[in-house]
Amino acid sequence: MEEANIKPHREPKWVVVAINIAIMVAYTLYFRFGDQGQENIIAIAMLIVAQVVLCLILAIFVFSKEFLLSAAMVLVIGFSTCWLVFAV
Repeated sequence: MEEANIKPHREPKWVVVAINIAIMVAYTLYFRFGDQGQENIIAIAMLIVAQVVLCLILAIFVFSKEFLLSAAMVLVIGFSTCWLVFAV
């Protein structure tokens, strides 16, 4: 019996990042196209901050590298997208 052919268990590195980016895209699209209002940019900025803080808190208790990467990606992509979407 050879145990070399058994595939190792995959770590959820990019799945965590992809889920966080998908959540950010969902509420950005909702506030951009679904709910029209003057204070949408403030609401999105607050949601991005809340998501980054939640990722940082989860990085302490669950998957540290994955949630730290998610926090950085959401922060950089989120605020640049927020600025780009609502500046136009």
